[in-house]
Amino acid sequence: MAKFRILVLQDPDAKDRGFSLKGLKLPLTTFCPVRPTPKLLSYDGSAAYGRYAEFWKIPTCLIVLARPEAKSHLRGIDQLLVPTDWCDVAPIDAWHQIGF
Repeated sequence: MAKFRILVLQDPDAKDRGFSLKGLKLPLTTFCPVRPTPKLLSYDGSAAYGRYAEFWKIPTCLIVLARPEAKSHLRGIDQLLVPTDWCDVAPIDAWHQIGF
């Protein structure tokens, strides 16, 4: 089975959110990015529709494993949508190459 990791290369919204995703290496748990809908809201509750074309759906439990300080900010959120523009996706041979 092919394994892929996602690396967040930039996070221009980090200051507003209170924590940064930049530098996170996580397993890619979905194979296709999701497109925004009019109901899609950004982290602060404002409309996110149209700002970015596609998003990677990342389970917050993986973000908390990699960045425990994000736990208080992600309480009650199951997954975070991260714009594909911010990320690099690459194949890996084994999960230990992610570097949690």
